[in-house]
Amino acid sequence: MNMSKLSGFLELLKAPLKILSQNGKLMAITATVYLILYSISFFLYMLSTNPFLLDLMFKLMALASERPGTPDFSKLLVAIREDTGIVLGIEVAYMILFFFVALFTQTTVIIIASCYYTGNDLALKELVLKVSKTWTRPFVTSLWVQLLALGYTSFFLLPFLVPSLVLFDHRTILITILIFVAIFFITFYIYLSVVWSLAIAVSVVEDSYGYSALGKAKELVNGKRVHGFLLNLFFILVLVVICIIGSKLSPAMPIVGGVIQTLLIGIISMFQSMAYTGFYFQCKNDMMKSGGLEYSRIPATPVLDQYIP
Repeated sequence: MNMSKLSGFLELLKAPLKILSQNGKLMAITATVYLILYSISFFLYMLSTNPFLLDLMFKLMALASERPGTPDFSKLLVAIREDTGIVLGIEVAYMILFFFVALFTQTTVIIIASCYYTGNDLALKELVLKVSKTWTRPFVTSLWVQLLALGYTSFFLLPFLVPSLVLFDHRTILITILIFVAIFFITFYIYLSVVWSLAIAVSVVEDSYGYSALGKAKELVNGKRVHGFLLNLFFILVLVVICIIGSKLSPAMPIVGGVIQTLLIGIISMFQSMAYTGFYFQCKNDMMKSGGLEYSRIPATPVLDQYIP
């Protein structure tokens, strides 16, 4: 890796701090609302699922001691099916809630960060109005990204499944192959997610969404994908560290450990959105300097050239 790529990556890591120095008040309000909503949602999720999960666990233990075909066995099966349906329903409901909380926060963060690069001042009322008019574009793009991620994951299930079936009796060889396949899967996923993450920023800053935003993101990131790859890798490593620390806290203080872990992940996701906004403008400025295509919502002249490596 040459020094220009490394310096470009380091500038992306500095971008959130520079954005906070100018738009710290709006970002602080956004972070406070986001973390409060996320914490309340997490508490409600834990309180609503734990009773059903405990009840389900006891019923499964009771089922193991019952003889198949007896009335008690049948009753337990029906009760387990009902509890499972309730738990799955709660899981889906909270997944949708978490998704929309994260979506509105990400949209807000990108709008605030983009004002730093364009030099525009934004009041709180204007911010709320802009988010209300903008959120549908990143929502559609997020659905596209989720579908692409699901398709990619489903496609790679086969390379995991085939060796597991063929080499089931050769554990050492099987584990070695699965480790290499997993490394390739994760690495290529991080590589692809550069365009997916940048497409969300494109959807917020530009009048574009879905497939069109993904196409523009692919064009913008041409020649600078290494920066995005390193950015994704950095944030993934930070999240892994947070999860490891959280797993050590969870046995002793499950609720407190879960809340702390959730808050840290929320803060990291905000920093990632700010960094990707900086990455968007970095790519855009490079494209304009090279005489590439300009989009309607980008200033006609490059802004903040000092952030271009």
